[in-house]
Amino acid sequence: MCGICFCLHTQSTPISIDYTPLNARGPDFQNQHGPISLTSDFYVTFVVSVLALRGYKQQLQPFIDEDGNILLYNGEIYEGSLQIKPDDNDGVLLSQHLKQCSNDIDICNLISTLEGCFAFIYFHKKTNSLYYGRDPLGRRSLMYSIENNSQSNIKMIISSVRLNNLSYIELDSNILYKLTVIQTDNTFKIDSIPYIKHSIDIIPFEPSDILLSELESDSIFQNISKTFLNQLQLAIQRRILNLPSLCRQCKQLTNNILRPINGCQHAKLAILFSGGIDSSVLAVLADRILPINEPIDLLNVAFFSDILTPPADRQTGLQALLELNPIRQWNFVKIDVDLNELRYYRENIIKTVIYPCSTVLDDSIGSALWFAARGNGILHHNNIPYESLAEVLLSGLGADEQLAGYSRHRTTFRTGGWKALENELDMEMNRISKRNLGRDDRVISSLGKEVRFPYLDEQLVNYLRSIPICLKADLRLPRGIGEKYLLRYIARHYLSLEQSSKYPKRAIQFGSRIAKLESKKEKASDQCSRLTTTTTNNNIIDDEE
Repeated sequence: MCGICFCLHTQSTPISIDYTPLNARGPDFQNQHGPISLTSDFYVTFVVSVLALRGYKQQLQPFIDEDGNILLYNGEIYEGSLQIKPDDNDGVLLSQHLKQCSNDIDICNLISTLEGCFAFIYFHKKTNSLYYGRDPLGRRSLMYSIENNSQSNIKMIISSVRLNNLSYIELDSNILYKLTVIQTDNTFKIDSIPYIKHSIDIIPFEPSDILLSELESDSIFQNISKTFLNQLQLAIQRRILNLPSLCRQCKQLTNNILRPINGCQHAKLAILFSGGIDSSVLAVLADRILPINEPIDLLNVAFFSDILTPPADRQTGLQALLELNPIRQWNFVKIDVDLNELRYYRENIIKTVIYPCSTVLDDSIGSALWFAARGNGILHHNNIPYESLAEVLLSGLGADEQLAGYSRHRTTFRTGGWKALENELDMEMNRISKRNLGRDDRVISSLGKEVRFPYLDEQLVNYLRSIPICLKADLRLPRGIGEKYLLRYIARHYLSLEQSSKYPKRAIQFGSRIAKLESKKEKASDQCSRLTTTTTNNNIIDDEE
């Protein structure tokens, strides 16, 4: 995980920008390159902060090749056109491949073929052009701000996170952007080039009156369920097989070596763990992949006021823990947050990184994710204070959007049938980058940690798109059964998650009880005053996300 920033400005000396939010994303290394003169009136400055996770040794940024091309890179590339070996740094390889590109189409083709979660800013020196964008699913944040004030030295900023309290817009995730400085009149223009999309062959299967629960023995469904399980396991494997052998604390004691032969005994992987079907499946499959001597942190957040009964996610989390491999060391971290702590960190950190998202829903989900990812709590088995030192987190985001997990999907199916539900899920995936992913990346990265989304692996997403909706979910069946039926099936039949496979969907704002913590009634879609002003006594009451 890294923080990346590009600034186009009119002064030849370093500009005054507070990079604190950017530096928080990359605690291992920070660097500023520039100003570099483009014209007599335009200069550029590149700024980067690095959380080193890939390769054998920490790589410094920006990446500058012998031709003077500059790359700022944030994220993880797993597969695609870059053949990445275990000890390779993906940023180094991407820089080498970009150098071989001779035009816009070459660069667009290269980026379109990469598989992974990333954002990048690439300066091509020969043409004074800047290329930038997010991965096609938008799993890493990248925003821009154009300053129209003629008195301002800053003309444009592209950044992972908000800087200098300017107004920003999140970039669309399916587009390669190109900024070109026009030297004749000292202006600049921005062009957009759509990423290349590949067609997907749909498995032929027409919906019928037969319930999906009665088709489990069908050869088509059996083949789909086994392939889905295999694809999901590979998606998780791509994200955790090459973890650093040191946690955050122990990494600081070495000379920038990420993978010494004798690693530390602390957890290097954490899972955002509610005990629901999505996170429980991630835990079981991660257990199958990591060596048995590696502990795994399970981060379970709960918000308390005057209600002493544990929230639903705490209860399901502890029940799901009983279904996990007893040989593995599972650090179940009980993260309890009260109203004063929530208000303090929201005001000082959280609202800055949630921006430009601004609804009540963004506030509740973003705040819950921040406290969960921070990982400060008490271990369940001995009630000893504990801080998760893992720098890589797994999230179950993406399962509901692809497998009809939300209650609103039942309403859509009830009123419009299979085709309406299929269209709704397409819409979910088309908007997930701006609705969820940019926000979640900014929130968790502000802690110097990286979140990874196995359910949003490109190969898994493409496979799920090839499956007719009637073989993934059946909303004629009750809650806890019909939604995400395919996932519940593999959990029950292949992963021994008999109890966890039956829990109905409960959004994090309700499962953690953050939505009941404050005392003003408001809808999830309302603009949230707490994200722009200091307020007290608010309460969120609404439907799930």
